[in-house]
Amino acid sequence: MSEFFSVVNEFEEMIQRFDFKQPKKLWYPHLVALTKHIEDVFYCYVIARVYKHDGSLQTTMWVGPVDRPDDGLESLSAHIKMDIGYTQILDEEFFRNCEKKIIRLIEEGTLTSLLATSKKELADPSVRNRRYEVYTAYFLPFFRKILEVTGNDVKVLKSKAKCEAVIEKELLNLEGETKAFFDKLGPKATKDKIWELCYIYSL
Repeated sequence: MSEFFSVVNEFEEMIQRFDFKQPKKLWYPHLVALTKHIEDVFYCYVIARVYKHDGSLQTTMWVGPVDRPDDGLESLSAHIKMDIGYTQILDEEFFRNCEKKIIRLIEEGTLTSLLATSKKELADPSVRNRRYEVYTAYFLPFFRKILEVTGNDVKVLKSKAKCEAVIEKELLNLEGETKAFFDKLGPKATKDKIWELCYIYSL
């Protein structure tokens, strides 16, 4: 594979048949992610990696609430992970075979089961940590507020400039603990984080 981004071509059937999206603005040089909206704020994420230091390949699948599809998913118990495949041998069929496995899991109803578990974990986490508190008390409610204010307008949510203008305006309306939290986080970090969620939702 001469170009890492050609990896996404190996998941063409998932994109065409199962409506997986490509949040390219959130990709890393070694990581391609695909997202599929399941319901409400819950998604299926497929993450394909090429570890350039040793040439190994890996694919994981996650189900959970909207979030940036990267290593940060590990820190929230509501993100349910499935290891799809890993190899340290150059295998031109690796990602295609991973796609085949994922499709079988979807067709067998696995997403429904994982979704039910994710919902329970979000409502009553098995691991209650600071990440859970921050996500449920601040990020998720503020994200929902932006959806409400924009009327789920995809053009606004997808545009970083337009969405950040809305986020900035809504920051002025915050009060109490929520205001204190986002004041401490800072406007740039707040806009970056909330826009990432809006961008995923807009695809």
